Amino acid sequence: MQHHAYYIEGPLSLYETYKQHLKPFWTRTFERFGIDEARELSTLAGLKNFDESIFLLGISSITTEAQQALLKLFEEPQEGTTFVLLVPHGALLPTLRSRMVPYPTQIGHPMSDLEARTFLAASHKTRSAQIAVLLDDDEGVKERVREFVNALEIELAKEIDDPKVRESLQDIARVRDYLRDRSPSLKMLLEHLALCLPKK
Repeated sequence: MQHHAYYIEGPLSLYETYKQHLKPFWTRTFERFGIDEARELSTLAGLKNFDESIFLLGISSITTEAQQALLKLFEEPQEGTTFVLLVPHGALLPTLRSRMVPYPTQIGHPMSDLEARTFLAASHKTRSAQIAVLLDDDEGVKERVREFVNALEIELAKEIDDPKVRESLQDIARVRDYLRDRSPSLKMLLEHLALCLPKK
């Protein structure tokens, strides 16, 4: 690695895979990465000069304040430290993103393209049934929903020249914003997509 700060856009379910790949010096996952967590990271990274050490953070959501706090850390990193952030698509502010580069090795997305295609090709009734299955198990449900929304976005973006598709991508972006809330209504958000997304 030559740069000091990298980002990976993808679901938190990729965390363990990247952890095995990177073998980081320090690593944690965060449902919500806020200003306190950013300060803690800055303090830890500044304690001493780590020898080629990697800090891997798996983040489900990150606040604007936390990103602003990370700006200085990424502008003036301690020599020998590298930061790798696994974050949802579109989560990073342009100012922070500009101080990072995409991680060069992309590891496969666990969400099947077929699942997104099946949803988009289905009737509303079938889409609702698929949503019920997706929400059936409470453990990790919020992350599964994020993965599913990402997969839908990737599938629709293949036809981005279509005005209806562009409107649908805006709907997906709004749903992703709501998913960052502390307790979003996952069923309501997915049912909204089931009604609004075009059939393919």
